[in-house]
Amino acid sequence: MSEYLTTKEVADLLRLKERKVYDLAAKGEIPCVKATGKLLFPRVEIESWIGNINGSPQRSTELPHVVLGSHDPLLEWAISASGASLPTLFSGSYDGLKRMHQGEGIACGVHIENDTAPGWNVECVEEQFGNQAVVLVRWATRSRGLIVRSSTDVEGLVSTRDLRWVVRAPGTGSQAQLQRLLSTHHIAMDQLNVTREAASETEAALAVVEHQADVTFGLQCFAERYQLDFIPISEESFDLLIDRHAFCGPVIQRLFEFARTPAFAIECQRYAGYDTSDVGTILFNGPRAG
Repeated sequence: MSEYLTTKEVADLLRLKERKVYDLAAKGEIPCVKATGKLLFPRVEIESWIGNINGSPQRSTELPHVVLGSHDPLLEWAISASGASLPTLFSGSYDGLKRMHQGEGIACGVHIENDTAPGWNVECVEEQFGNQAVVLVRWATRSRGLIVRSSTDVEGLVSTRDLRWVVRAPGTGSQAQLQRLLSTHHIAMDQLNVTREAASETEAALAVVEHQADVTFGLQCFAERYQLDFIPISEESFDLLIDRHAFCGPVIQRLFEFARTPAFAIECQRYAGYDTSDVGTILFNGPRAG
């Protein structure tokens, strides 16, 4: 991984135009060096500088290098394959956000639909982390719907009332999305025949494979992988909320650099319903202007 950031990379990180970064460099207000007429920004010095902008002192202690929040199978694979060496605690989007507030990790996977504007994740991050030094970065767009045993006759959500369900825990983004969808059909959760809760996307799909349930609200990639029927319902954005200091650091940068490699692109082909064309795009960079 390069020890230096480009002008564009610094501009994206700071939510500034490149011209402004050039101005900061010309005034000596940002760490940089010039090589063969090109500005380069030492990664370590930029990390320290960012930690002190807006009057915010740099942390005296490092956050645990743990990825929190929602489970994503491609992210789980990439963390291992990239050599990022990041432990994970996948316990749901809402639980992950709570743990991020408590300083229990450096990143959190989220897929929470916005309440007002179309889209995902930005509103909840702005509301809860709008004044904190964090970035929200796109990981993937995923197709979610009903995963159903092939011998089961299902036409849509309403026709699943009498089937055996495996659901996710209340603190997960998928369960919140399911409850929102059920409410549009005037169906309460206690009207479903729930046989169990699953701790992950993988576990939920396997419960259907193993005939512990007839249906779950899951990802298309698992329906394809386990040869189950799939009824698409939504296209959701799975993004990573990352502590900005950690985002500049070598571990997280290694993960996103790996996500631009041919090996990653080849693996993505195994995940039906995934679109990773915007991986690494910064969607929010706090603190917001006040």
